Amino acid sequence: MRKKLLCLLYLIIILSLTTSCGTKEVKEPETIEFCFRDGIPALTVAKLMKDNPTMAENITINYEIQKSPDLLVTKILKEEADIAIVPSNLAAQAFNKDLPYKIVGTSTWGTIYLVSTEDINSFEELKGKEIYAFGKGLTPDLVLRYVLSENGINPDKDVEITYLNSAGEVGPAFISGKTNIALVAEPLATSIMMKKEDTKIIFNLNKEWSNITGTDKGYPQASLIIKSDLIENNKEFVEKFIQVYEESIKWAKENPNIAGTYAEELELGVMKPVIVKGIDRINIGSFPIEDSKKEYETYFEAIMDFAPDFIGGKLPDEEIYFER
Repeated sequence: MRKKLLCLLYLIIILSLTTSCGTKEVKEPETIEFCFRDGIPALTVAKLMKDNPTMAENITINYEIQKSPDLLVTKILKEEADIAIVPSNLAAQAFNKDLPYKIVGTSTWGTIYLVSTEDINSFEELKGKEIYAFGKGLTPDLVLRYVLSENGINPDKDVEITYLNSAGEVGPAFISGKTNIALVAEPLATSIMMKKEDTKIIFNLNKEWSNITGTDKGYPQASLIIKSDLIENNKEFVEKFIQVYEESIKWAKENPNIAGTYAEELELGVMKPVIVKGIDRINIGSFPIEDSKKEYETYFEAIMDFAPDFIGGKLPDEEIYFER
């Protein structure tokens, strides 16, 4: 009888051990797709790509540079990106389409400028002038039209806006003298000023936006978004990622020489001399969404009044923002 009891006890112990081992959760390897455009958005990721830090057990990040806006839009609409840096209006469009993304913070603030070889000191002096521009119907165009309108200039009557097919075409046209006034974004603005010495920035449109709207930082040009299910199911990873990404932004701003070297090595679409010379105009640094909701709300409200389709036809509510 005693032997039977001992055998039964051993059996219970063995079963409990094997059951506990069997129920232990084994996390499967997971690849996170992080998508972003080349240029300045990619610069904010340079340190992460170079160091490739481990942020969670069994999680790997695939850094995927998109060479065109359309490819990036497709990644979002098909929900193929787990994390992405996108134009802030696209974040609102995605939200209004019930796509599961939240805005986590600002990767890039406004980097659009009006440059000229003429001495122009007021918007009134733009009347009757031709402006070469890019991005018709997109952020650069909308910001330009909004700022002109708020400064008493009718963009359809008081000036002539000539749209080229891409930002890359505006630089050569301006440098060759086809126009004396051009709408350009960084890093192109710095590149132009390095090649054509009499070029000057006549209007910083981010600063003008701030003056009009009363916001501190201007308008959020590009935002970091993360899928809602990734936030819910991998909270520790998401918190670590946000911390490391924010450090990467600050590092790029404080170390333009090394950031420029990384950008060239990783083929991010922006050259080292331009980064070193234009780091302040690149306008990165202030990231957390909790510090910038007013800027986003003002940006979305301005677009809603000016071009509602640009954000999906309605204002996004508080649910669009990531809450720590």
